[in-house]
Amino acid sequence: MPSVYEVQVVGYQNKRNKLQKTIDNELIDLGIGGSVQVSLRKNPVSGLKPLLVLLFGGKNTKNNASVKLQLQRALKQGLVVIPIVDNLGQFKSQIPAEASKFNGFEWSGKNPAKELAHIVLGQLGIEERDRRIFISHRRLDGLAAAEQLHDELTHHAFKPFIDRFSIQPGEAVQEEIADVLEDFAFLLLLETPDAHNSNWVYDEVDYALAHVLGVLIIQWPGKPKQIPGSAGLPRHILKPSDIVKNGHGYDILTPSAIKTIIDEIEDAQACAIVRRRKLLLRGIQESARDAGASCVPLKDWALDITGATNKRSIVCVTPRLPTCEDLQHLDKIRNQINKKASAQLVHAARHLSDSRKDHLKWVIRGKRLNFFSENAIGGKW
Repeated sequence: MPSVYEVQVVGYQNKRNKLQKTIDNELIDLGIGGSVQVSLRKNPVSGLKPLLVLLFGGKNTKNNASVKLQLQRALKQGLVVIPIVDNLGQFKSQIPAEASKFNGFEWSGKNPAKELAHIVLGQLGIEERDRRIFISHRRLDGLAAAEQLHDELTHHAFKPFIDRFSIQPGEAVQEEIADVLEDFAFLLLLETPDAHNSNWVYDEVDYALAHVLGVLIIQWPGKPKQIPGSAGLPRHILKPSDIVKNGHGYDILTPSAIKTIIDEIEDAQACAIVRRRKLLLRGIQESARDAGASCVPLKDWALDITGATNKRSIVCVTPRLPTCEDLQHLDKIRNQINKKASAQLVHAARHLSDSRKDHLKWVIRGKRLNFFSENAIGGKW
């Protein structure tokens, strides 16, 4: 049976079917269409609460008594509400005042259903809400385009990283970059003509491959020399018309090229993080079953494991460096299922700094929580 996430649709309903089909297709593209289902419902199922409310605005929505009642119920339950309008300039005239404090979504542009589908999946925890991108580039001929993409990605709810912006003077650059790569888990490589001459670019790509991070390569026109080891990786190949010179003579991307690249990043990053989570879960399941334990998949990328001696563990995974928020999430799931069970957080990072380990140990003190790397899974059950 698939895990079912419920989303209540309130207000104007004509876009619900299109959004449902788009979400279904996204789940299939992520490789989890058979195990995860997102159901858009006009009304909540009796006895169950929707995890998210989509409020579609319209000329009859703002003062509709039924809409206001459903909205008040959702707010009382502490649910996330996303107001949706065709034009944000008409937000106040189409959305009840009770929802005016929430950021609205504008249903416009080339594919608003897909953009909203990513937001819904992120809010449900199926995709990542904190979408991080490490931009690897050669400064000599790639910095201007890297800065351009950094700016555009921040306007599309991504958290991009460029060493020029993110590393403070005096810090050990390569050590910091290794930690960031572990924490971002997705590398966007600008394969400019001179990129292959950068030792740092080579090290970043090599690290990403060795640690099974997601990678997308933006290849400049003219088939520049590839970074060693990058053959066969996903590539978006730019046309000569995708590149123009800025006022200083550096390569930058045209608006249409940026739009296409952002769309590809949306899909590639989501698939990479889901794949990383699935690999973690699969490793845990195989280890548990080899030890004679039973595994029950839960929502939110978690497992309920019962060992041969009936010892029970709730296990969550994180594809990045573990955080106190991950441990809090694990504790919450354990308490909902069985407060007496042990609770384990499995992370993908092969190395944690001493300061991070000390902080996490301080967080879990007295809470019967534990965390360890995926390479220490064997023998835990």
